[in-house]
Amino acid sequence: MAVNVNIYSNANSSSKSVSFDFVGDVLAANNEAPFSPSNASSVEYYFRVTSSARQDDDAVYPAKVVRSLSELVLDAQKQRKTDDANAYSDIKSMVVDYTYDYINGHAADLYSSGVTEQRPMKF
Repeated sequence: MAVNVNIYSNANSSSKSVSFDFVGDVLAANNEAPFSPSNASSVEYYFRVTSSARQDDDAVYPAKVVRSLSELVLDAQKQRKTDDANAYSDIKSMVVDYTYDYINGHAADLYSSGVTEQRPMKF
């Protein structure tokens, strides 16, 4: 199951999309190594975030993997839209924040998060 966000630019009369795929069937994993039945209760589920859009310098967006609602958009340290270090309260908040980050990009080390620069979406 996926959540697809379509973004339309009035100024450019074009649309782009960002897709959030639930990939628990592929990437369900455990941070403890090696995996065993005794630690199976800590299996995590993942969202893969992808976009067919390009950054404004024509670079391709790499796929991102979000492990949980505490995995914030900026190096797991900050929410991009609100400069908040708290975990997302729900999946909708996570989707909105990641989409905002794709559209607007961010500067290197934004909010002292240690991230590299991400250019804004090209329309």
